[in-house]
Order: sequence, then C-alpha cells, then structure tokens
Amino acid sequence: MIKPRFLPRRIKGESDIAEAGQAIVALLRREMTPEPVSKPELIGLGSPFEPEDFQLTVHLLHLEESAEGRQGFIQEGRNTQRMAPLQLKLTYLVTAHSKAPVTNRAEDEYRILGRAVQALRDNPAIDSGVLSGSLAQSGEALLVSISKLTMEALQRMWNSNSKPYKASFAVNCTVSIESTRTRTAGRVGQISVTLDEKSAGRDAR
Repeated sequence: MIKPRFLPRRIKGESDIAEAGQAIVALLRREMTPEPVSKPELIGLGSPFEPEDFQLTVHLLHLEESAEGRQGFIQEGRNTQRMAPLQLKLTYLVTAHSKAPVTNRAEDEYRILGRAVQALRDNPAIDSGVLSGSLAQSGEALLVSISKLTMEALQRMWNSNSKPYKASFAVNCTVSIESTRTRTAGRVGQISVTLDEKSAGRDAR
C-alpha cells in the first residue's frame, strides 16, 4: 500500500516567492542608482498604496499555478516518489513615487518608471549574481517579462483602495515550489522486477 507522508524539514523553493521579489528589487537597485533614484534603499518591496519613503515599489499583485507545471508524483530514489513541484506564475506591480515638488512630480515618476521598464527589458534573465537563497542555488536564471494589465484592472485596484491612480506596470516570473509530500512505492518496484524476470524466463525458453 502506498502511504503518503509529510516531511517537516525545510524544502527547496518554499521561500522562492520572497526571493523572486528580492531579485527584481536587487536588479532595479543596481540599474537605477544613483540615477534616476539616488539611493538603493529607496527601491524596495512595498505596497504601492503605502510607499512610505520608497521612490519605487515592487508589490506582489497576483500569483497563480502555471499551466506548464507537471502533475502527479515523480520518482525520487529507489522506493520514494515526491509530488511534482508547483509552478507558480508571479505578477509584481512596479510603481513610482516621486518626492519632487508637485509641479515636477509627474515628470519625475514617468522618468523613474521609464528607467525601470528599460532595466527589466534589458535584463530578462536575472542571474545568480543577483539571486539569493534557493533561487541562487538552483543554478538557473530567473526569467522576467513585462506583463500586460488592462487599464480597467489597474483603475479598479486603485479605486478599491481609495487612492488616486498612479502609472504602474507589471512584471511576470515563474518559480518552482517543491512539495513536502512523498510516498513509499517499494511494492510497485518489486512487482515490476518480478514481471521482468518472468518475461525474461519465457524468452529464454
């Protein structure tokens, strides 16, 4: 009988959502300071509705399972199978918050946004030099792309938070969350071996 079990140990990928956001921030800090943003700490993970001192915020707007993910269990060792990793598509909202006088604020925000778009467009693969944690250990780059959000969706989001609309854009990336669920499949392997042996015996005759 196959018995599912859950492992309490830390599994690779459980912090990938946070690390993906941090990677985007790290890239933007590298590419956007000292111009048009004077200090790296003015770019960070934060709510676009409560930016505090940030001049550019990166906010996890939405996550959903990717249609490209595998289903079921995959073999891990001789007698163990692990549930296939969950592929998550992450959508981050990037928003500028200028501290310039009102007369120049809109222009400053557009300039900041323009440079952010340029930086992400020019660096679609964030390499291990910027990545941290399990994303860096994977040895693979984090692929990012500019995502399309409808004006209706953006306006609805800002209106629901009772905040005036601010120009923003979205960034997509996909991370893999490894499952903690495994099952022992020893008997399946034994049956397979037995059948193979019987088949070989018949062929020998």
